[in-house]
Amino acid sequence: MVRRALIRGAAAGLLLLLALAAACANMGAADPGPDPARVRVLVDLKQDRSLFNVFDETTPYTSWDWGLYLVQGGRNVPLRPDPPQELKVIRAPRLVRDTVFLAPPGKHTLRLIVQGSVGVREGRIYWPITTVLVNQTFDLELKPGGKATLRPTEVHSNDRGNLIDPYSVPAKNSAKPLCWSLFGPSA
Repeated sequence: MVRRALIRGAAAGLLLLLALAAACANMGAADPGPDPARVRVLVDLKQDRSLFNVFDETTPYTSWDWGLYLVQGGRNVPLRPDPPQELKVIRAPRLVRDTVFLAPPGKHTLRLIVQGSVGVREGRIYWPITTVLVNQTFDLELKPGGKATLRPTEVHSNDRGNLIDPYSVPAKNSAKPLCWSLFGPSA
């Protein structure tokens, strides 16, 4: 009798836990509605290893985090990919994706964020250094059941803290060499 009560209690607890997990699975994601628009995102990015010195100890991979977000009230609300897939901590030298996200119809601002990081060893710890960054907004009028295709055009590369646009050509003699002494930088 006691054993049956324990089994029923455990089964009820397990069902409650499964229901809670299912409810939380899409928590925080934008609700695309009954007839969502399908936004296709094409990404093909790679990280430039020449940014690192030959003596730098780096991770052999680039860690990619990316996603498409609906900008609502100053917040970035993530859109769900269809079919579901992993968007965070993708370890690969190159990020190549052809992904469809479900978005609610209407006039919206969407933000594409892609970040590629490489771990650089300092002591016993590998610190993530962002080497590729996309943070681009798109203003779209999405129709119910409609389709749109996006691809990043503003890709930035991080050269140890200096955010640059790889598509722009720097002016000649625009950067002076910087020397360091015990007392700080000197020209």
